[in-house]
Formats: sequence, C-alpha cells, structure tokens
Amino acid sequence: MKGCWEQLMHLSNDLSEMGVVLSRVNNSCRAATREPVNTSQTVNSICDREVNSTDSDHSSIIPIQNKAVCEPVELLVPALPVAARVERGYVTPQQVYNLLSAEAGQPALFDPFYILILDCRSAESYKDSHLVTARAAVTVIHPVLGCLVSCIELQKYSIILLYAEEGCSPVGSLRARVDSPDLQRCFFQLSHLGMDPVILLGGFSAFHTLYPFLCTPRMVLLEPERHTLTIYPSEILEEALYQGSAAQACDYRVIKNLHITHVVNATANSPEAFPNTLCYLTLSLTDDGQQNLVEALPLASRFINSALMAVPAGRVLVHCSTGRSRSSALTLAFLMEHRRWSLLHALRWLKERRACTAPNVNFLHQLLTYEELLFGSKLTSLNDIRR
Repeated sequence: MKGCWEQLMHLSNDLSEMGVVLSRVNNSCRAATREPVNTSQTVNSICDREVNSTDSDHSSIIPIQNKAVCEPVELLVPALPVAARVERGYVTPQQVYNLLSAEAGQPALFDPFYILILDCRSAESYKDSHLVTARAAVTVIHPVLGCLVSCIELQKYSIILLYAEEGCSPVGSLRARVDSPDLQRCFFQLSHLGMDPVILLGGFSAFHTLYPFLCTPRMVLLEPERHTLTIYPSEILEEALYQGSAAQACDYRVIKNLHITHVVNATANSPEAFPNTLCYLTLSLTDDGQQNLVEALPLASRFINSALMAVPAGRVLVHCSTGRSRSSALTLAFLMEHRRWSLLHALRWLKERRACTAPNVNFLHQLLTYEELLFGSKLTSLNDIRR
C-alpha cells in the first residue's frame, strides 16, 4: 500500500486510457499530495479523529471525473474467516441478536410465528427481565401437564429458542442436566415432538451482558405489540461493525445502545442525524447499474478500519436506505481488504449475519474487480456469488 503515489506518477499516462479502474486512496497518497480527492459535488467529511491519518485535511467521496489507479505495492495474501466453534444445538448471543434484528421486507420479529423464545428460569427471574418476546417456558412445556401447545402450532415457528440463567455445557450432558434441568426437560420434550430447538449459549446472563437493551420485564407477544419494538442493525463483527438502514442510523436509541461512533452513509439523500457527536463518511451513491464505486470502496474501507483501530476502538454503522445493496458492497470491500477474505468468503460471512444482504449485479462486478486488485488474481467467480 505504501509508496503508491510514486507509482502513480509513472503510470498515470498509461492508466488514463483504461476503462473502469480502482483508485487506492490511502494515507501515503494523501500525505504526499496534501490535496483533497477530486470531486464535483458538495460532500461531507471524514472526522479528523481518524487514526492512521497523516494529515489534517478531510476526505470525501462522490463519483470522480478523472480516473487514476494507485495500485498496492504488495498484494494481499488471502485468509479464511475464523468463527467461534459452537456445540451442536447451541447458538451464540450474537447469533440471537442478529435473529432478533433480521429483516426481509419488514422486520422478522414483527411476525408472531417467526421465533418462539422460551425462558426456562424461575418465574421471579422472568418477571424481572427476559429476552424481548420471550415467554415463560411453563406456558408451553409444563413440568406436570407436559406440552400445552399443540404440535401444529409449534410447527408454525421458524425458530424455537430456549435459555436458562447460564450454561454452556453440551446439551444432554450430566453437567447440563444439573445446571439447567428445566431447560433440558423442555429441550428433550420438544425434540420428542419433532421440533428442533436451539439453546442460547451462556444463557440469559451472557446475552444481557452484551445486549441489555433487548431485555425487558414487559411481555411482548401479540403482533401490534411487536410493531412497537426497536429493530437494530445487524452485527457483522462483534461489538465493532454494524450494517443497517437509514432509519436505524437516525434512531438515537440505536446509536446510543450500540455505542456507535462512526457512520458510513451510502445514500444520496439521507441526512447526517448526529453530526455533532458522530463521525461521518457520507457517500452520494445510487443503487443502480450505472453507479461507479471506483473511490467509494477504498475510502469506505479505510474509514471503517481507521475507526476500528483507533484507541479507544470505535464502532461503525454502515447504512444505505434499507441496508441491502450499497451498504453491503462497502462492508464487503472492508472485509476483503482488512480481513483479507475473498469476495466469496466475505459474502458468506455477511449473509450469515444479515440474511437480506443483496448487492446489485453492477456492484458485484466491481467487487470482483476490487478483489483482483487486492489479491492479484480472481479468487471468486460471478456464478459463485449469484447462487
């Protein structure tokens, strides 16, 4: 990455004749030129709290008129994503957070039959606080009467989640039976009925530590009540990187509860909701077949990485209108460049955490070009990522 400005000086004549090319806007380039990126419209600035910056001018992004490439001196070596190993039958607090935040047209949590959450703790603990939309387990699986809900009703749920106060022992083990006997009883009775329940790893305690704002003493079951819930952005990297919609970026509860410090705004018309408290990179991008991401990909990638590497580390929200296409393209560029993942692996990782991820075909083509620039060869084919 370093020394790219010197290369650009020698290559500019040849590269000016090329078609779509990628501009590597990095600290060494900015320090060498001391000039802002060439723009043709009014744009917003990167916060001067950004680390790794070698000067104090503010970077910005819109489609550029004069294209030039500043290629990396050293190509990246691909790496594989490493996810935490989870015992079969368990889900992590982060996975549950993303389940509660899932969107497909509308928030999935608004559907009463999307997820059945059973609190297997004491009645007192449930009344004090529980996961949002959770029911006391005894209202479904009674210790004496057995299953109080018909199998037909249970089969309507896409997900059945159980949790105790704590616990991470393998389901069915002696330790698990001792630590959370009510949960184990519910798990095996539901399994006997043909259901496939999952258990929250670490229990309520682990989830509440990370996401207290998704715990409540209120009973929220009916559809009208569900429509009053705050739906949060998807968590892409734990306690670090989030992706969501423009509405979420303007919701103070979301910003406050997730401790967001930096925002990448990929829309052309959404305002900066909190300019006095947050650091913004605003991109004038449209979600269509003509939008050029030539500068947006490296600038967004740099901005996100700088925020996450700051001391103390920041938290970044990347958003477009619905959090599906433009924001996904920018998140994928960061995962490729700073996690060294191929586009295929980055896209799989992103979709596991935000199922509605759907960059348009134009963006996918440009991401494939960006991958080749970063790694020196094509690691992913369009067929791989359109399946």
